Amino acid sequence: MSEIASVPPASGPLSSGSLVGGRFLVEGGVREDSLGTVLRAQDQKTQKPILLRVLKDGLLDDTGLKRLREECRVAARLAHRNIAATYGVGSGFIASEWVDGHNLSEVLAKRVEEGKPMSLRGAYNVVAHVCRALTAAHARTCHGALRPEVVWVTTAGRVKVSDFGLGKALVESKGPGALPPAEQASLAPEVKAGEPPTGRSDIFGVGAILYQLLTGKSPADGFVPPSQAHPEATPEIDEILLRCLALDPATRFGSPDEVRSALQPLAAAAPEADAHDFDVDVDVDGDGVPDEPAPAVAVAPVAKPAAPKPPAGRPAPPARPAPPPPSGAKPRPPGPPPKPAPPGAGPAVGQRVGLDEDFRVSLAAPSPAAAAEVDLGGLLAKITENDAPRWMVVKDGLDHGPFSGRELVELIVKSEVLADHVLLNMDDGDRRPVKEHPELREFVDQARIKREEEARKHALKKAEHAEKRTGLAKAAIAAAVLLVLGGGVAIFLMTRESGGQEQVAQADLGDLFQRGQIEVEGTAGILPDPPRGSGGGGMRRAGGGRPGGFHGSYEDAMNIPIELGDVNGGGGQARLSPGDVAATMNRSLNGIYNACVVPELRRGGNLGNVTIDIAIAGSGSVMGVSARAGSGEFKSCIRNQVSRVRFPSFQAPRMGARYSFSAG
Repeated sequence: MSEIASVPPASGPLSSGSLVGGRFLVEGGVREDSLGTVLRAQDQKTQKPILLRVLKDGLLDDTGLKRLREECRVAARLAHRNIAATYGVGSGFIASEWVDGHNLSEVLAKRVEEGKPMSLRGAYNVVAHVCRALTAAHARTCHGALRPEVVWVTTAGRVKVSDFGLGKALVESKGPGALPPAEQASLAPEVKAGEPPTGRSDIFGVGAILYQLLTGKSPADGFVPPSQAHPEATPEIDEILLRCLALDPATRFGSPDEVRSALQPLAAAAPEADAHDFDVDVDVDGDGVPDEPAPAVAVAPVAKPAAPKPPAGRPAPPARPAPPPPSGAKPRPPGPPPKPAPPGAGPAVGQRVGLDEDFRVSLAAPSPAAAAEVDLGGLLAKITENDAPRWMVVKDGLDHGPFSGRELVELIVKSEVLADHVLLNMDDGDRRPVKEHPELREFVDQARIKREEEARKHALKKAEHAEKRTGLAKAAIAAAVLLVLGGGVAIFLMTRESGGQEQVAQADLGDLFQRGQIEVEGTAGILPDPPRGSGGGGMRRAGGGRPGGFHGSYEDAMNIPIELGDVNGGGGQARLSPGDVAATMNRSLNGIYNACVVPELRRGGNLGNVTIDIAIAGSGSVMGVSARAGSGEFKSCIRNQVSRVRFPSFQAPRMGARYSFSAG
């Protein structure tokens, strides 16, 4: 994500129609609170609805405003479905994601007024998603001021934590007094004493939220064991809460995931969630599964007309309605397929489709009728509007990217990104498969048609080759009669020529690369660290410098012990992104291809997709390399070439990365 620039404040009173920072058009006021004014606005750059918080005059001094900008820049890089995104910070205002829904303080007030306690499962679902948000954030920062007022349940049943950046900057700059007294009750004791917030401070906030969900009381009112105040709570719940709310941060849970894991089996044993918990269907926590949208449970009545039941024998319609077609594509009419258009009505197969001046891709065109229905240029213009590297692609369990919209479309057209691969939009945290993005669906179809056309051509060639072999077999029978006359020599030459065709084709690929007629680029992903203590790896107590030096294979390098001094003394565990790894390797790929791939192809090797695992030291030097394809000579060449690559330095002692490229 690009850096956030400071933009000037609005001039004059803020009312409907005011333009803030030259970008955010105010649509109307929402509320006033102790921090200032909250407005709904529209981002004129992205056309998204946003929440515009204009801070009260004098709330922060110059030092505090500087701290706010720093924290909001960090918050803007957090991309997770349970985090309300921060879009920008200006002089006295913050632009963030607009969340339709209610915060927990409003929900709790309503439940207390009705005299109905929250169900244990309902409380767990909220807290579990808060923990997921914190887990994602703690790699970079902490919230610092977690409380019910910043936890939202949207009208779609999604739990989101807001005010990342703002809460931390406030309590660090002005202390807990920056918040109203009622909200200070959820702050950790060390934060109230003036210490900077940490991840353990957020654990206290999680406990305070869970306590209020189960008892309906503030932690400031004195601790009442939930087992005595809630019909579903048990003494085990009391113990978990007391550990979260411990005065000493060191005795609290070590991470949000530990809290969630401790609560999960207790919540699983509780009755189903109450239908009136949140007045919406809240996402169920999917423990032990990837962070994808979870199925919803019916925890609230929703005023909707009953859907008609499908006729017997027919499957029920999908729960998620199909998204509307993109603005550039006309809807496809039902019924039989249209008649083929006359020759020349559409582009030929393999023709280059002009999308704009800077982007050309080779597409296998659809039928002329389909080509007439879809404006690919219009779709691309929509995808690449305000283009920036914001798309992460999840392939084979690894994150690749970030890519711009233009780069993403090119990868789809090349079939390097497929319909079922998951896309993460780093701007708003949206995560779903490629095929669920209407504006990308046509490009997915184009790539599919291209693959089918290539498969058809391949099958045709295979059939022709089989027919030739059948003819050769017949010729061989006839030749056997003539063998005594010397016809065996011709059979030998024909067989040798047929067997060498694949090697010649592979060698031709290397020649095309050397002549510059083909270009090769790769993609990268980040590999997880090996388990501590596995094999010869792990961590040991010692002083000393950062790990470095070349240790041969990737496995050997990742299994050397890491000094604890490296972990604690490096200032953090930040690592290179997949984009950093791919960019560095792509700059070296030309030399690697010439030195290793071309000779391997000429030796008759069939490489296909080359995968290289790389262990990288925090200094940027390569510690170990393992190639996953090719002969021993090829793997040795890859190891020697990649060992010379220098990556940017980073804070962690080491990291593992996987780099892949196609070698034909």
